[in-house]
Amino acid sequence: MSRDLSEENLLYRLRCGDMKAFESLYEIYSSIIYNNIFRLIRNKTVSEDLLQDVFIKIWENREKIDVNQSFVAYLFICSRNIAFNFKRRLKLEISSSLNSNSSIEPHVHAVDDWLENKEVEQHIEQIINKLPEQRQRVFRLAKLDGMKYQEIADDLGISISTVKDHLVKANKFVKKYMIENGGLNAVSLMFYLFLKK
Repeated sequence: MSRDLSEENLLYRLRCGDMKAFESLYEIYSSIIYNNIFRLIRNKTVSEDLLQDVFIKIWENREKIDVNQSFVAYLFICSRNIAFNFKRRLKLEISSSLNSNSSIEPHVHAVDDWLENKEVEQHIEQIINKLPEQRQRVFRLAKLDGMKYQEIADDLGISISTVKDHLVKANKFVKKYMIENGGLNAVSLMFYLFLKK
């Protein structure tokens, strides 16, 4: 879609809190913004999560959007910043964990070894089990089974927007839990849940 009056109208409506305008802009731009994130992250699951983060940020800051500026350029900048911040946080988490766990043997530093660790698998299950039942189902299907939103919606008999809502809330809970509990298990979970191909 070219920059025209209809887009400008959508942006004015978005600034006023019009959810339908927001959904229209998401439909128009989500694909190209996903591709931009994927180019930086090279992981499907993480890119999908970060795409949701981009549009959550757009919604939360909708009143600050300048309708006279290129919206797609704004989205590209926002998505690039979110992708870079994710990579920076991930590196810090890994570095912090390795530095604070001097008892870890060198061969265990390999990500594959971490993910094969039964203790890590049990820890993953414990965290997922803290989610409400329906959110657990959605989270498992998306994160562990790699199903697409439409497939999950069809499988569970719910709407795509409900699937997205469950995943946004589940992701926030899991990330918060990892930050609060720190350590090697948290880093392992981050790799398993957010870097799993």
